[in-house]
Amino acid sequence: MSDAALLKTVRICYQPIIRLADLQADYVEVLVRAEDAHGIISGPESIVDAMDDGDRAMRFTAAIMRRALAEYGAYGFAAHTLILAFNLPLDAMLHPEPAAQIERLRLEAGLPPERIRFELTERAPVHDLAAARIVIAELRQAGYGLALDDITPDMPHLADLLAMPIRAIKLDRSIVISHSPAARSFIHAMTTQANAARQDIVAEGIETQAQHDTMLASGVTHGQGFLFSHPLSAGGLSDYLGTPHGCN
Repeated sequence: MSDAALLKTVRICYQPIIRLADLQADYVEVLVRAEDAHGIISGPESIVDAMDDGDRAMRFTAAIMRRALAEYGAYGFAAHTLILAFNLPLDAMLHPEPAAQIERLRLEAGLPPERIRFELTERAPVHDLAAARIVIAELRQAGYGLALDDITPDMPHLADLLAMPIRAIKLDRSIVISHSPAARSFIHAMTTQANAARQDIVAEGIETQAQHDTMLASGVTHGQGFLFSHPLSAGGLSDYLGTPHGCN
């Protein structure tokens, strides 16, 4: 399937990120789903797999941003000072001038940079950390919030990535739901580091009250998962405090 055809299958969803202390939504993560010719919605695998180099990663990221920012305006989310968090593959850092392209998209939408965050994802080990560090610094200096996404103890270059100017750390769901001593030790280490650096720490995949309570007691500041909300369509997000319309 060509990139243009694949992008036509993209459907945008939004999942609230909740402050664990008061259960209020702090911002939303922009998620993508794929819809086939029969209207069946599936996960993002086909889209994520297509981001197999820096150029394609940036091209798909830009297209997804443009779609979500258009919905931001169409649904009046500016009135709620809504913050959008986009996944940004670290591979995209190797694209020529990624920060400049992101700035153009933001200016087209007329949003201040503090309304946009990026969750940095590493699908494969990044071989040019120096180049990635330069772009991350540019984005941070421009006023965007940055988070390190899906972290686990065996994440390549974890120490180097944690040393970058990020505002949040996101614990992978596999760590959050694990009862192993190693997982608990890792969570403790990450919350200690995040608290010292005044960073948020987000637990992904919270589905039960027990998981919420454990993460809160562990020092985790934020969470996302089915306990709080399934991914929502733009319409569902607009009436999030009512009866949302799910995006499967």
